[in-house]
Amino acid sequence: MTFEQLGSAVAAELGAIIPMDRMNIGLINIDGYVFTDAFVTGRNVPGRAIGHMRTLSATVVEAGMKAGGGIVIGDEPPGQLLERFPRLQSTLQTGIRSMIAVTLKSNGKVEAALVLASTLRSAYTAVDLVMVRCIGAAIVDRIVALRDGV
Repeated sequence: MTFEQLGSAVAAELGAIIPMDRMNIGLINIDGYVFTDAFVTGRNVPGRAIGHMRTLSATVVEAGMKAGGGIVIGDEPPGQLLERFPRLQSTLQTGIRSMIAVTLKSNGKVEAALVLASTLRSAYTAVDLVMVRCIGAAIVDRIVALRDGV
């Protein structure tokens, strides 16, 4: 299995259940405090091809880590989102208004994140967050194996 195959399968299943205009699986390197795109589908943010690496600092993924594994955003107007997440500008320019960011742990260590996005405001609920967290927990070991080439 490849990241493309895994990501496409997850995106197809989730896209049939909840609104989704973009999905990203990213690898997290806590030591370097960076996030690297391993899979992206849908409305991609310009400049974020597979392999793109960026800091976790002041991101939705970092907020998800700090919240204990996930966060939902999108009830706030774009201006408020930018105050909270200044690095979100290019994402908002694609028309994205709501996101779920779930960090994934394997053997107690944060290894990856699953990020869903929609052009709809308030597209996601706490119930959706729980569902995405469960799916993330089910695939995190596969993500780590793909990263490690196992």
